[in-house]
Amino acid sequence: MTDKAGLSLRFLDQPLARKGVIVIALPLICLLIALGSVFLADRESRRAEDYVRVTFAIQSDILELHALLAEGASGVRGYLLTGDAAFLAPFEKANAELPGVFAAMRPLITDAEQRARLDGMEPLVFQKLAGLNDLLEKGRESNQSINDDMRRTLVDNKVVLDELRSRIQQMREREDALLEERTKQADAIRDRAQWITIVGAIVGLVGCVVAIILMSNGIVRRVASLQKTARLLAMGQRVTSGEHARDELGALSQALQEASLLLKQRESALRESEERFRLLVDGVHDYGIFGLDQQGRVVSWNAGAERIKGYTADEIIGEHFSQFYPSEVRDTLPGQELERAEADGRVEDEGWRVRKDGSRFWANVVVTALRDENGNPKGFSKITRDITDRKRNEEELLAARYKAEQASEARSAFHSRLSHEFRTPLNSILGFAQILEMDLNEPETQASLAQILRAGRHLLSLLDDLLDLARIDAGRMELYIETLDAGEIVGEAVDLARPLAAPRKVGIVVEIDHAAGAAVTIDRRRFLQVLLNLLSNAIKFNREGGALRVSTRLVDGDMLAIDIHDTGFGIAPNKKERLFQPFERLGADSNATSGTGLGLALSQHLMQAMGGRLELGSTGTEGTTFTVFAPAAPASSVAPRPTAESPAPLAGKRELDVVLCIEDNPASLNLIENVLSRYCSAKVIPAMLGGLGLTLAREHRPNLILLDINLPDISGLEILKNLRADSETRAIPVIVISADATEATRQSALQEGATRFLTKPLDIRQFLQTLDEVMAQ
Repeated sequence: MTDKAGLSLRFLDQPLARKGVIVIALPLICLLIALGSVFLADRESRRAEDYVRVTFAIQSDILELHALLAEGASGVRGYLLTGDAAFLAPFEKANAELPGVFAAMRPLITDAEQRARLDGMEPLVFQKLAGLNDLLEKGRESNQSINDDMRRTLVDNKVVLDELRSRIQQMREREDALLEERTKQADAIRDRAQWITIVGAIVGLVGCVVAIILMSNGIVRRVASLQKTARLLAMGQRVTSGEHARDELGALSQALQEASLLLKQRESALRESEERFRLLVDGVHDYGIFGLDQQGRVVSWNAGAERIKGYTADEIIGEHFSQFYPSEVRDTLPGQELERAEADGRVEDEGWRVRKDGSRFWANVVVTALRDENGNPKGFSKITRDITDRKRNEEELLAARYKAEQASEARSAFHSRLSHEFRTPLNSILGFAQILEMDLNEPETQASLAQILRAGRHLLSLLDDLLDLARIDAGRMELYIETLDAGEIVGEAVDLARPLAAPRKVGIVVEIDHAAGAAVTIDRRRFLQVLLNLLSNAIKFNREGGALRVSTRLVDGDMLAIDIHDTGFGIAPNKKERLFQPFERLGADSNATSGTGLGLALSQHLMQAMGGRLELGSTGTEGTTFTVFAPAAPASSVAPRPTAESPAPLAGKRELDVVLCIEDNPASLNLIENVLSRYCSAKVIPAMLGGLGLTLAREHRPNLILLDINLPDISGLEILKNLRADSETRAIPVIVISADATEATRQSALQEGATRFLTKPLDIRQFLQTLDEVMAQ
């Protein structure tokens, strides 16, 4: 009994796949055994039947042997008595067929006794045939008369024939005995086959019954038990399992039992959590948390809601939540919020809400739709937060931001106006000084004019640097980033610096590493300004007859470093910290060159604004190296720049019939008229208002228009737009001359159709060259 229980337990411990194989294989094995038994029994039965058929065949051959001999002997006698050759046919047949009969019988006979008889009969048969042949020959010789010799032959043949008959009879008797024996064997084999079939069927049936029992005990009954356990688990009842098997069903049963324990624990934890949550919600004072039913009536109320809205739970539960809203939205907004929450699951809103005492507060409201596990609506939860203070702070912040923006715009306007107001008088000072310089040849006068021009340009440079620093501090620095060939822009800066180096005999060497992909992504004008400032410093603070080397190298794969190395006296260690501070002229005590102390500070800010940087590489008694780091780019990304046509040399007076000058400053207007009178014999038509300038342009169709941007009535950009929109004035070249030197204004003017853009104060030679270029077109 113990072994049986152990076997059953071992079966239950097997995996389900192995159980399935056992349940399916067991009846199949029984069936195969039964089929094998039936097959073996059938084969034995067929073998017994074959033995019976062979016995019948041997008996038939024995009878045929006896018949052939008897018919042959009778035929020979008939021929001897009658002389009729037809009697010889049976004899001839015996001669022909008897060897074949023996050949057919020999493989069939397996019995040793019968084979010995067959071996003894064969010579007697052929002896009998030989005797009949001898008798036939003797009869033919004696003309069918019987003599003594023939009688002796007949007697001998009779003896042989009797002997053969005796042996044939013995063989027949033996074959009859064998037939009876083999028939009994065949019957016994058939009976045994029937019993084997019956036993096989019983074994197969027993195997099926065992398989069904195994299936029932090992799987079906246990699955039914698991279903019952699952129903108990679904009803929330605790389940216990008597299952100890280690297969999948046993593991599932254990898992269900563990799940039952876990669910009980979680149910208890959930109740505790709900109680804690209730206490938490009731204890929250900064948030109003309450529940609503489907119709919007209050069903729960926490202390935070009571503090924010002023209602106690007894006063508000059962009331519609729309009474928290101002009267102007009370009839629409509450219903809309519930509809949106039900459609989207959640809605958030901010707006004015009303307390019990009628006072208003700015609230942040979140309404969430509640649903059960089947997705059916169960009401809403609503969280209200009083954010009146935050709203007030936001409004104050917006007001402060608006004031800051206004201040920034005012500062930008002030910078623009400051630039305009400084550049306009400087335009007259520098312009007329340049005219005097071209007219007067006395050395003393030329020296005085040079001082005026140098001071004016220094003042202009100081103004530009101050405005650039102000724009950077205000975050309004306008940059036009493009990819440029580093060698080209470095070469341009060096070419502009060479005239400064010539008086001090400073040699400049440029080493551009083109293999490093010498292209940079920068603002061309600002980058050129940085390079010029560094080259100017390297020349000013260099030794007489010193050297200046400019080289490039690729750093970290994405930065192009431009090293500017001089052979000056270096920078004192105690001055390095103040190197990039505005208005720090660190070389003023050792060098008489002029400067504002803004160059390095401005250059550093400009490079940072363009995504690069400016650093002091090294300094010492043998010289100083400043390194400019600019964002590198592949050389293939450099857009080809249009090749400028070589301007025509300043020749004599050009034939200009009419020039319209739209300028509101009399001094600037007088300067332009003075310059044009030296350049050509054109009639200059002045216009101090933009509207008047448009009218005069349409009436006189001038060859050239000189246009200021800042005019009393309308902007010069608007005048440009109107000129280009009018078919009568569209083709007239327009040179803009403005005190607004910002890149944004220059770009805007060119986009509106300006032919050229020049800034005040005018460089007279550049102005005349520009006139040549424009009129040559």
